[in-house]
Amino acid sequence: STENDFMKMAIIKDDVMIDEVYMESKWFEFEKENDDLKFVATKTFVELKLPDSLTIVSNKSLIADFNGDLKPDVATLVKNKHNSKIGVLIVNHSNEEMYVFGAGKEIDNMTDLNWIEIFKTIPKGEIVAPELVDEETGDLLGPDESQNFKLIGNGIYMSVTETHGGGIIFWNGKEYQWNHIE
Repeated sequence: STENDFMKMAIIKDDVMIDEVYMESKWFEFEKENDDLKFVATKTFVELKLPDSLTIVSNKSLIADFNGDLKPDVATLVKNKHNSKIGVLIVNHSNEEMYVFGAGKEIDNMTDLNWIEIFKTIPKGEIVAPELVDEETGDLLGPDESQNFKLIGNGIYMSVTETHGGGIIFWNGKEYQWNHIE
């Protein structure tokens, strides 16, 4: 991708810019209205209405088609103002529904995702194998190739810099799920 393939977007809450991200231009949709081009694709993103209990973590936002409906969705790291726990907020463009993982809500026996250093997308259509986890020790035993699946939408990959273990949040066709992956 070249610089011209990206557009700078602002995240605005209560008429105050709280973050900036770059989006691929292909996610922009325009419609003709009184000879002006009106930006419509990321209305949800620009007018994101966070619950009062959450605040966005700067420079940790992703825009991609997470649920496979060919529309841009938003994922961003958030911090719970009441307990200081970190989590992931996903906003689906098509229905403007918000999903919170961590930030005090449990996901795979975790309520705080403060360990996330790498936060990126995994391409739609990629084959992913969940990690086998030793139930007694919690050790990762390697990918479970018998449980391979193809991502319907982009996955959200999270990990710690010095390790290769992490996780992915992905859409399974009905809801978002979590899997350990390396």
